Amino acid sequence: MKFDSKNSMYWCVFLVATIGVLFSVQIVQSIGVTRPVPYDIELMKGESAGFTFEIQAVTSTEMLLCTYSISGLDALEINFEEDYASVDAGSIKNVYGTITAPVGAEIKTYSGHLSVSCGPVVEGTGSGSVVKTTVGGSPFNIKVVEVREKGIREISPPPGPGIDYTTILIAVLIIIIVIIVLYYNFKVKKGK
Repeated sequence: MKFDSKNSMYWCVFLVATIGVLFSVQIVQSIGVTRPVPYDIELMKGESAGFTFEIQAVTSTEMLLCTYSISGLDALEINFEEDYASVDAGSIKNVYGTITAPVGAEIKTYSGHLSVSCGPVVEGTGSGSVVKTTVGGSPFNIKVVEVREKGIREISPPPGPGIDYTTILIAVLIIIIVIIVLYYNFKVKKGK
């Protein structure tokens, strides 16, 4: 096969498209709630502990608005960092909250379940209903004790946006491919 600048450009486009497809493959196949951490908490009266869970919308094509609650823990105080979560299409959103055992809480194990309800973000005030998907069943067990046997794991939101290494890696690979193609074209033209 003879390589010229036209073929080189086709190969460059093919390689960039292949790399993009490889990095865009998603494993999770539906909207879901995962990684409730921790789901087993031991608290003394008056103590609080943080928790987190993920709302996964990696196959969604629309931005979702999600609300959440934990049922069965009425005697305890549950506070979420945000009242609802906006989850961008194709992404994962971490939700953070705290559970507090009031001073007057009864010494026992409280069992609850996390429920998350999501629907597409509807702009404007049009009529009609929004179909929501509700996911539930993730367990939360809080044991109110006199003396704690295991430590409380600190869980809080990350300090700020981090570095997206995948995007940086893709950009570097694209730059390397373009440099190789340009270098090859320069050598071919110089050789004529």
